[in-house]
Amino acid sequence: MAIRRLPLKGLYNARDLGGYPVAGGKQTAFGRFVRSEAPCELGEEDIQALADYGITMSMDLRSLREQSVRPSSLKDLPHMAYCSMPLLREAAIPDGQTKTFRPWGEEYIDMAEGAREWAVEALTLAAERDGAVLYHCTTGKDRTGLMSCYLLSIAGVARADIIADYMVSEVYLEPVYQRLRSGEIPMGIHPDQKFVVGPDFFHTWPEAMSTLLGHFEEHYGGVVPFLREIGVPEEVFSTIRRKFVEKPRRRRKAQTK
Repeated sequence: MAIRRLPLKGLYNARDLGGYPVAGGKQTAFGRFVRSEAPCELGEEDIQALADYGITMSMDLRSLREQSVRPSSLKDLPHMAYCSMPLLREAAIPDGQTKTFRPWGEEYIDMAEGAREWAVEALTLAAERDGAVLYHCTTGKDRTGLMSCYLLSIAGVARADIIADYMVSEVYLEPVYQRLRSGEIPMGIHPDQKFVVGPDFFHTWPEAMSTLLGHFEEHYGGVVPFLREIGVPEEVFSTIRRKFVEKPRRRRKAQTK
């Protein structure tokens, strides 16, 4: 039976994008795209479970500094490709600074507009890869949330479901947040520097994703028109839809006695 949240010991927010309704009675397919927080310090059991699930590539959206401070456990595996695909040049919390975040929706708009080339490259790679792709940042909610927004939009998933997929991260990530607050998990900063942000950093309120989607709708006519304008090839759209959208299932006829 297909499940959305993967039962792993070392990852709390590893979720399959399958099972969302698409127009025409279709739905997104399981085993194609999996989002998560950073897969670091994973045990062999979890690594094998991801391989058994069908993960053939991990896409690391963290900055190079974040990758060096906490290397991915999925790097340098003989049976799984690793792709460094930084969305931001700097870590989430730069060295020697206390990051003050604006409302997340505004941060996401800047993130999307400032990472146009990244979006073309990341989506092209996701389309070309056989098997399941796991993509992640540090917490698996912001940079990972943007990638999820793109993939679900290309598949034709409804606005409400894209927002719902974003929102649930806050619930699953609480154990990760505890480690961030304690300093056990560095955010690409000097190990001795404390992680200091406002409480809003930890939330995935619906307004944030709604603001981002509203920006795309107002200025471009939607997410897909935005991606088309920044140079994502039509072949990438069609390939992602072909691998990510399942055909309608036939309904069994009710048996009559």
